[in-house]
Amino acid sequence: MNICNTNMACHRRRTLALFFIIILIFNMIELSFAQEGEKNRPTVDSVMALSPPYMPVYYADFPTVKYNPLQYQHIDTTIFHTSNYSPFYKPQNIYQTIGINGQAHKTVVFDYNREMGFNMITLPFNLFFKNQQDLRRYDVESSYTNISYTYGITSEHAIFATHAQKIKNFEFALDLTGLANKGYFLHQQTNLLNLDAQFHYHTKNNIYGISVSYILNHAKFAENGGLSDFHSFADRNARDTNITNVLSSFEVMFSNATTLINTHDALIQQYVNIRDGKGRYYGTFTHSLQFKRMNNNFTDFNLNNDFYRNRYYVSTDTTKDSITFYSFVNTLQWSNFEPGARQSENPYFIRFAGGIQHEFVHARMPRYHGNSLTLFARTSIRLFKVWDIYGNISYSFLGYIHNDAHAGGAATFALNRKRRHYIGFEADFYHNSPDFILSHYVGNNNAWTKIWKKQNVLRLGAYHTIYDYKVGFNYFMLNRYVFLNKYYEPELSEKDISVLQFNVFAPVRIKHFFMDVNLSVQHSTKSGIAVPLFAGRLYAAYQFKIFRNRLHILIGGDLMYNTMYYADAYNPIMHQFYRQDNEQVGNYLYFDMNLTMRVERIAFYVRGGNLLSGVFSYKYFTTPFYPMQGRNVELGITWKFYD
Repeated sequence: MNICNTNMACHRRRTLALFFIIILIFNMIELSFAQEGEKNRPTVDSVMALSPPYMPVYYADFPTVKYNPLQYQHIDTTIFHTSNYSPFYKPQNIYQTIGINGQAHKTVVFDYNREMGFNMITLPFNLFFKNQQDLRRYDVESSYTNISYTYGITSEHAIFATHAQKIKNFEFALDLTGLANKGYFLHQQTNLLNLDAQFHYHTKNNIYGISVSYILNHAKFAENGGLSDFHSFADRNARDTNITNVLSSFEVMFSNATTLINTHDALIQQYVNIRDGKGRYYGTFTHSLQFKRMNNNFTDFNLNNDFYRNRYYVSTDTTKDSITFYSFVNTLQWSNFEPGARQSENPYFIRFAGGIQHEFVHARMPRYHGNSLTLFARTSIRLFKVWDIYGNISYSFLGYIHNDAHAGGAATFALNRKRRHYIGFEADFYHNSPDFILSHYVGNNNAWTKIWKKQNVLRLGAYHTIYDYKVGFNYFMLNRYVFLNKYYEPELSEKDISVLQFNVFAPVRIKHFFMDVNLSVQHSTKSGIAVPLFAGRLYAAYQFKIFRNRLHILIGGDLMYNTMYYADAYNPIMHQFYRQDNEQVGNYLYFDMNLTMRVERIAFYVRGGNLLSGVFSYKYFTTPFYPMQGRNVELGITWKFYD
């Protein structure tokens, strides 16, 4: 790991890196002005292909098995959110993390959502790791490409790339995320690669169509387990330079532990539209075949008893824990709409889909071998031009998920569709088994076999929206809820847990002023669920133009805050957050600022992070024992191509 040993050496490296990047930015700005050329002249990109300054591009969420009519929305081409390249920076996301990009995280605003079928483990990487439910389908005239690169001084790199192509009846999309960070404390390296690719084709008469998708999640982490004594960091005196600026002086739990995770998710989906000789439509038959595989390995040697607590089942000097499984999922369903169909604008319609899913799972660690069947149905109905009603239900047989069930529904009343003015009500009820590793697990530090009754989780919600403003209320009731306790073991909540939420999201737009406000007030009745009373995020910016309106400049700031609470701690051995009641985090104001410049399709940005570090305190922890980054600088570039 490369950490500056002296203030002078660190300062020189940062100054040199900043100098070269500023020179690069000014050269790129000059290139961008040159590319703009005359007013009506098209821009020429690096491969000498004509690429206009702008072309409309739309996308829609595209869950491939439980698909619904697609609702496309326009890709934001403003520079307001350009510097929010990391999911952690997006105003709608309020997460606790373990310090740097790409590593484990957990939402501060409580939520519960489960897909039908077998679930081995819920990995805490949902903002970076993808599954089939996270894919997007793009609507482009020809092609669209977006490339972003960010350099964080002194050792952070991030690249994000998207390409979507349409040629007659063919559609192709590729998304890539790559992160590399040497870290700021001992043994904190992160390397992450996420890749997903999609291919769609349908015949000219649209009788037959096929979709193929593949997702790779690859991550390698140096797990340091957090600071051994995080109070020495949080309560230090800024005048004590011996421990203020040399982060390598703080001891960590692990100095040798590593995690390697690989997941593969491949799916082939084919559909046939049933029509008679007169062209009358009788529905669509769809078949999906999905293969999923996960290898999850944690290794450590010279074990730290402060963390392992002298609990060893295999070895006292070396740990090699793994979770490995693969599955095949076959799904056959009928619907009166085809995959990829757009949501109808008709004043009345009824959409229905239903089918059966077979899943075979083989797990080596922990050991499991079984089959399951799941029946499911869903519907979308519009009545009297103003009521939109949604519903879904599923029930499983056989294997570990025998008798698992889920029922959900929503009703939305449209006060004014043009203004997107709605009042809505939602409900979900889950009767399901906890993740398999909470029932059966074998590792060097923990081992158990538990037989749990089914969990019951009820969610009731109501909301009011106008344009993109939203005010919502949620109530969760969790019965027989299973969670990891402070001993890293699964525990059944003896009493029901209730969580109340009030949420506000307000995207304010007034001429050249932009602001996104995200606020949540929460209360949990029991300690099994930890939430802060208040959590909020605000991002505001002002935009203006110079050089005959060619250069767009935006100055913005980001605030994040939550009240003190006993946040869940993180266990890197099992890659799970667990309950603890010894250390509180919160009551710290995170403040970032950014400067963004855009010429035509290219934007440059500089972001200063955690600028209040050390001003009031050093208690910038969102997860116990894992400090966030101190004051830092990131520089980036985003380039769009429309061909």
